Amino acid sequence: IAHTAVDFVAAICFLIGSILFLWPVYEIPAVWLFIVGSVFFCLKPTLRLSREIHLWRMGQLDTLAQRAGD
Repeated sequence: IAHTAVDFVAAICFLIGSILFLWPVYEIPAVWLFIVGSVFFCLKPTLRLSREIHLWRMGQLDTLAQRAGD
């Protein structure tokens, strides 16, 4: 569910930022929304990596190997 939430927030930030770019007065908030959206897009692989490290430390190599096919 975390991956879906991160994707959703990033997409909303990019959508609102794109709309705000239609008016020059809102250019700075639009840029900030693009930056926030980019941070959320970076969070998704970070979440995956932390989960994989957690499984590796727990010794659940079978589960980790199954996830490699995802």
